[in-house]
Amino acid sequence: MPSSPPAPNGVEKARQGVAVIERQGKPLALAAVLEGDGRMLTALSALGDGNFLSARHADGTRAEVRIVHSDRGWDLALLSPTLKPTDAPSKPGVRAARAPSFVGLQSFVRTGAGALSVVPASLKLSPGMLGGDGKALTSAYELGMKPGLFGAPIVNGDGEVVALVARACPAIGKAPCVPVGYGVPVTALKQFLQRAPADATWLGLEAAGDESGALRGVRVVSLSPDGPAALVGIRPGKDVAQADLILAVDGTPVATPAELNAAVRARASGDIVELLLFGMGRYRHVALRPRPAPSTPPATPPGPSPQR
Repeated sequence: MPSSPPAPNGVEKARQGVAVIERQGKPLALAAVLEGDGRMLTALSALGDGNFLSARHADGTRAEVRIVHSDRGWDLALLSPTLKPTDAPSKPGVRAARAPSFVGLQSFVRTGAGALSVVPASLKLSPGMLGGDGKALTSAYELGMKPGLFGAPIVNGDGEVVALVARACPAIGKAPCVPVGYGVPVTALKQFLQRAPADATWLGLEAAGDESGALRGVRVVSLSPDGPAALVGIRPGKDVAQADLILAVDGTPVATPAELNAAVRARASGDIVELLLFGMGRYRHVALRPRPAPSTPPATPPGPSPQR
């Protein structure tokens, strides 16, 4: 049998950003590792009940992960490593497509040997799909392929994600729901990430509103060591003459901690965030990338792990 042609460089790079999600050694789903972030997107329905999950990366390493955000309607789950971000090794990731194209699409399947293979994929707009919450899914895609493990990203020739394979029900009359594979559009993936809880878009700082001077903003009170804010040299403190005042996020003014959190969470996962600061008598800009908040490792899972 002739061998398949090599995958394009962009697709091969994307393959390095796909992980296998397991529970006690059993493969459950594939997941797309978010570029520069460490969190992972996958299909919620494939994970079953409970956490006690691990991710096997393309380089063979494993990391314990937990669900930090989910959407039953779109069948999406956001996973985060349980290690502190400073302790977790950096892994390759994937990025979202800015302008999705249906040409030259590829996806990924797990082979019998445990490796990931690249397979052709195709998408077309669905006339109607119903999510796990019974509501219509706008802009959902039908798959021109038989999915392997759910949660696999579908990428273009540059390796950018245009959709993710999940489960939904065809909206056909009043027939009982029989979930099938479908493509979650990248627009829905971005919206899902923007709704992620605040601890998934962590700056590593505590702040308070400050209107003590002519400028209105958010005063940085304290920093977490090795957090994103500390690494770019943001200055904390109670002394208004010493501590930095955050005036804006990507040009949007912020005056309260709630406005700061909302502005950061509105950015797509993995984006660089630019803060306008005032401190020590001068303005300056700093650019940093939010990341998941440190978390406590999960309790010991029920039952012994299988012998390997």
